[in-house]
Amino acid sequence: MELAIAEAKRAGDRGDYPIGAVITRLTGKGEVVIASAGNRVKTSGSSIKHVELETLKYVSSGYGRYLPDFILYSTHEPCAMCAGACVWSRIGAVVYGVSQEDIAAYGRKRGTEDYKWRACLIPCELVFEKGNHHVPVVGGFLREECQKLFSYRTAHRPLKTA
Repeated sequence: MELAIAEAKRAGDRGDYPIGAVITRLTGKGEVVIASAGNRVKTSGSSIKHVELETLKYVSSGYGRYLPDFILYSTHEPCAMCAGACVWSRIGAVVYGVSQEDIAAYGRKRGTEDYKWRACLIPCELVFEKGNHHVPVVGGFLREECQKLFSYRTAHRPLKTA
């Protein structure tokens, strides 16, 4: 998760939502990092460039359609779209930091025109259940560190010079 947090900060530094994800593969010797990335929704201009979806797409292109030996770590709970991709890829497990509820609460209090922090209040566990694919989920992992990412962009925005 620490690598996902670092990726989230890099995303914030380039003007994106500070959200990061990592996919690991379980091997006989432990976990191996296969992919890591930060969100590109704002810089790509595409509302579907969620980091979870992009890392799943990347890993699937190299390891095949189904990923039962892989774990997705995300600083933020996967939205319904990304959770659906986890179902279709048969991901082995999901670990996330802040929930969709956390995201929505922050957006209501401190969202800006640039960073609305909208949320899709459909828990990923519900998508997995309705998708008929059991995915072990650990939520709230390093939650406090992931909550700090909500304000990362505004706290670290470079000063504009005239």
